[in-house]
Amino acid sequence: KNVAGYDLNAVLCGSEGTLGIITSVTVQLHPLPSHVMAAVCVFETLGGAAEAVATLKLSDIPLLRCELLDAPSMVAFQEYSKNNNQTSADEQKPTLFLEFQASSLESLQEQVRTTESILQID
Repeated sequence: KNVAGYDLNAVLCGSEGTLGIITSVTVQLHPLPSHVMAAVCVFETLGGAAEAVATLKLSDIPLLRCELLDAPSMVAFQEYSKNNNQTSADEQKPTLFLEFQASSLESLQEQVRTTESILQID
């Protein structure tokens, strides 16, 4: 026994945090972006898509969201969204979903142009 009195650490962990009390909260608010744009990029291989994500993360592009789905995940996504009437070959490839935000339309368009040049999209 290494505690004199109550072992509060064990009590709090054992109660899964339900006995804890929040005494102070600091909240930071961010304004909603005035311009938001989404993009979908389909890749031939999962390695190519992962390389693209790594390159985008290392660039200075402020991505709001970046989601990569491999081929089996895309098939499951299509089945879930009830679009399984006729799935094309592109819908079964690794796909990258991106979302950009900016305070001005020009800045947003620059982010998209830079992303297109990194991903070599025509």
